[in-house]
Amino acid sequence: MYRARLSLALAALVALVCIQAAFVYWGANRVNDYAQHSRLASDIQAELLDLSANKQRLRVWAMQRLMNTDAQPEQRERLVASMVASAANLDDLVRRDLALWTELVRREGVSMPAEVPQLVGVTELLRDNIQAVEARLAQLVPLEQGADFPALWGELTQVFDMARGRDLRELINGAIAHQRAAVPVARAATERGLDVLRAQAIGMALITLVVAVVLALHLKGRLQRPLDRLLEGTQALQAGALDHRVATGSNDEFDRVAQHFNAMAAELQQHRARADAARRGLEDAVQARTQELGAAHDTLQRLDQRRRQLFADLGHELRTPATSIRGEAEIALRGGDKPADEYRQTLARIVGGVDQLTRVIHDLLLIAKAEADQLMMHPAPVDLRALLGDAAEQGAALGAAQGVQVQLLDDREEGGDGSGALPAGLLTVLADADRLRQALVIVLDNAVRYSARGTTVRIGLQGMAGTSGVVEVAVVVRDEGIGIDADDLPRVFERFVRGRRARAHRADGTGIGLSIAQAIVQAHQGRVDIASVPQQGTVVRIVLPLVAASPPGAAQAAGVQPRALA
Repeated sequence: MYRARLSLALAALVALVCIQAAFVYWGANRVNDYAQHSRLASDIQAELLDLSANKQRLRVWAMQRLMNTDAQPEQRERLVASMVASAANLDDLVRRDLALWTELVRREGVSMPAEVPQLVGVTELLRDNIQAVEARLAQLVPLEQGADFPALWGELTQVFDMARGRDLRELINGAIAHQRAAVPVARAATERGLDVLRAQAIGMALITLVVAVVLALHLKGRLQRPLDRLLEGTQALQAGALDHRVATGSNDEFDRVAQHFNAMAAELQQHRARADAARRGLEDAVQARTQELGAAHDTLQRLDQRRRQLFADLGHELRTPATSIRGEAEIALRGGDKPADEYRQTLARIVGGVDQLTRVIHDLLLIAKAEADQLMMHPAPVDLRALLGDAAEQGAALGAAQGVQVQLLDDREEGGDGSGALPAGLLTVLADADRLRQALVIVLDNAVRYSARGTTVRIGLQGMAGTSGVVEVAVVVRDEGIGIDADDLPRVFERFVRGRRARAHRADGTGIGLSIAQAIVQAHQGRVDIASVPQQGTVVRIVLPLVAASPPGAAQAAGVQPRALA
């Protein structure tokens, strides 16, 4: 409603302005016509006077020519040319004046003076008369002794004053008298038009001003009351009175704003209620969190105990090969000289102990580098089938000592479940071959360690469709070993953690192998998945992104550089 009233008020003001502009435009055109008529009358009078003066000068020249005095042909030609120009200007002015009077007659219904169309005929007579005067004066020669001057002069006067049987002097003098009378009349009409225009403009301006003031007061009254109600509502909300509601019922835009305001206040009230409930819930959560922190404190104490046990285990792992090395050396040094073969056997046992100690230290350094994000990789295109064959051979050597067989499956045997078809030929991944082989051997070593004698560990490849649409490949290692309990399975990648079954099966081991394998695989943008059933076996999947096969050195040509573990 208020929007409609505002639109109507603006439309009324625009209509008044348009009406005022129309009145001003109409009055301005009328005044302009009167002013133009005044200018045309003045210009026509000036041209008629100029023509009369030049014709009189030609009479004097003709007299001088007849008397054989100083009458130059150039002067005659100059006067004739001036009269021709004046006649042309007069013809243009007369026709414009006729068009203007025609417009005034059509628009205002006034009568056209008879002299206006007559003056058009006078201009045509003037052109004929000027041509006749020019032709006669060109034939004029000085009078001879005894010539009849009065007769000749009468003939010249007839040429100067008559055209088509009409007296030009009478016509021109009448036209000059008419224009002299028309000029003050036109000026007076112009002044009256200006007065009328001024009065109309002032009147329309006053009417517009009055209407604008009335509309402004009306709209202000309609606007002030709802704004006061809304302001009162906002002040109530600012003071915290969320139950305050703005009165409605005007059925206009402000009524809708008030309804939205009330809805907002109701929603704020609900939010406050929910906030109070959330605060109470937070207090309860804080209390519960305090209890959880107490439990976490107890857990940290247990972890500290595990850390101490870990240090003890590490000390044992490092001390055992060191003690063995020291014992072998003391035995070799004790007593007298021994045969060279005995020394060689002792040195071989010392070298084995040093190798064991080196492997433990190497694993610890690898874990430390992974913790510091400094595990360097040297990626290059690697044929995964060939790498898997090397790892299977090393796993077979490890299994031979434990009485466990390691079997390498072909693609059809492992990928027969339809999860993905592997391409023929080279199966290329971008990897650090030594590091990836190390991760595979760690997984195979675990599978062999925790399998019973006479069982088989199977390793093969399986195609997988990645989430980004890129084909992935999985190295699958299946054993028939002791398996992993469900509560230990989420912690198999934690460093220095060994499950209950692993500790019961074998007392040796640091529990960092799978952590190292996971760090290496993640550095290759891959992942390690483990599924296990106790007493039935474990399945480990090492998933890697598959790339197109590349010739040797393609990674270096493409700008592949060593990189740290991300």
